[in-house]
Amino acid sequence: GQVVFVEGPTLVALPALNQPLWDHLQKLHKAQPLNLGTVTFHFAALLSQLTLDPVSIDVILDKFVPDPDEDPGEDVLRILASMEESTIADIGKLQAMSPHRLQRLVSAWRYNSFGHHKEDGLVLYNRISMCAHSCDPSCCWSYGDDDAFVLRARVALGRGDELTISYLQDEDLLKSTAVRQQKLQNWRFTCACERCKLRVDLGRGFRCRRCRIGILYASTTGGLEPCRVCNTSPSQEDVQMLLHLEEEYVNRVENLDKTDVVDVETVYQAAVEIFERHWILYVMDTILWEAYREKNLQDAIEHQRRRIEFHEHYYCRPTFILAWCHEELGDCLTTQFPHRKWQYLQEFQRAYQMLAILCGTNHQYAASPYNKLCQANQTTGAVNGNAAGDMDQTSG
Repeated sequence: GQVVFVEGPTLVALPALNQPLWDHLQKLHKAQPLNLGTVTFHFAALLSQLTLDPVSIDVILDKFVPDPDEDPGEDVLRILASMEESTIADIGKLQAMSPHRLQRLVSAWRYNSFGHHKEDGLVLYNRISMCAHSCDPSCCWSYGDDDAFVLRARVALGRGDELTISYLQDEDLLKSTAVRQQKLQNWRFTCACERCKLRVDLGRGFRCRRCRIGILYASTTGGLEPCRVCNTSPSQEDVQMLLHLEEEYVNRVENLDKTDVVDVETVYQAAVEIFERHWILYVMDTILWEAYREKNLQDAIEHQRRRIEFHEHYYCRPTFILAWCHEELGDCLTTQFPHRKWQYLQEFQRAYQMLAILCGTNHQYAASPYNKLCQANQTTGAVNGNAAGDMDQTSG
């Protein structure tokens, strides 16, 4: 949880900073969608040219791009051509811009920026953009004042240790190695971190066909490991069948309608007969937790407990997801089992400790479980005090 460094942004690219330019790009996108599916990267690149000094622009141009000599794409050429008739302020700066320069700026923003935490825009930093990715990152980050990037140690760091962050969202860190590596192709590289190099993927578990108690975990060689209970190795026929079922269920789960709870329950009931400690069960536990938290607290608690169990099994480091799982479980336990103070106090304590690592003790996220801890302890003290008073009156 110790702060490694704090860095202010090179540029925060929000629509409000140049609404006419944003509206112009949105109009082009509506007429013919841009290949990237959004105007944010092109807007940020153009805004950089309009607002930044040469030194700051050089900082952006120095960032990693997969192909430094990339030819201008059709979107870049179309956008620059549209500037000929535009009435945007300082349009001359954009009209004089070379297609190669704009393409390089677009790519720099595409591969190095972060989504803004409050508005539809992007933020780009200098040093933090040089951090490598890991599926088990040594550091975590949060936003500070004025969109500052606050980098903290997620684990104990020694002199010379590499500072890594995750380019993926927390929920993606809970998916299989193959899924993570596929998502990382957006940055045009194949991850070779310690988690991705593991021979066995502990997020892809199958119920043993022999004893029905143990788990068969998938290996990176395309097979399944022996059962960890009965030590039975599955037949090649069983391996092919289970891997085929996995492929079908992954596709089914990725296309689930979250609002169709009955369908999700049906898929879940069938899946638990085949899988155990598998990331697709975690995805469905998340859907069912969200569906039941307001309607069926008892079922919601069970799905939340399973989410926590899988997270701690597959990825034991603190994440915002895991911290909030503990806090939300504490909220449910407070309502459902108010007499189990030891249990919901423990959940709030875990949430607070994790959030203290992830964003610091003074952050509003950490304040939430901390305040619940204090309130629960005060309630406990008041109850104990009243009980003691009743005993005094009885003895008197």
